[in-house]
Amino acid sequence: MTRDDVLAATGEAVVAAQQLADHVERLRGSMDRALPTTGDAIVRWRDEERERPHALLRMFDRLYDLTSRKLFRGLLFLSGKTIAGLSAQNQFRRVEALGGIASAERWIELAATRNVLAHDDPTRPVEQAARANLAWREFIDLIAGTRQTISLLRTEGLIS
Repeated sequence: MTRDDVLAATGEAVVAAQQLADHVERLRGSMDRALPTTGDAIVRWRDEERERPHALLRMFDRLYDLTSRKLFRGLLFLSGKTIAGLSAQNQFRRVEALGGIASAERWIELAATRNVLAHDDPTRPVEQAARANLAWREFIDLIAGTRQTISLLRTEGLIS
């Protein structure tokens, strides 16, 4: 990819990530009566209420991917850092060193959370509640890291 290609892709990812983070924050405001939850409460939810945590999990996955795969890589490339052959963890450490996230270790934890949320599909209400509560809790740091990376891209003049 050329620098112009990376600029365009990173710019699009910034817009998508910003819109998604804003949407999740609005959703969090409307869902604070339902989450965190318990297995007993989930059993009593109507279909509409049951769909919200599923949507929240999909949004967590999408925002994590936008940030770690597009924004982080764009930041590293546009900052002149080599990313070829780097593990995700080493990319996180470089993004932290640039000031894009507060903690690479925390981002590694968010990666583990994303994997649990993306690949586990519990059927028992207690496990469903734990999964929804995990996403609910972890979204705060995910959004903060996304916003910090976007801010750095802008303040460094890497995107407009």
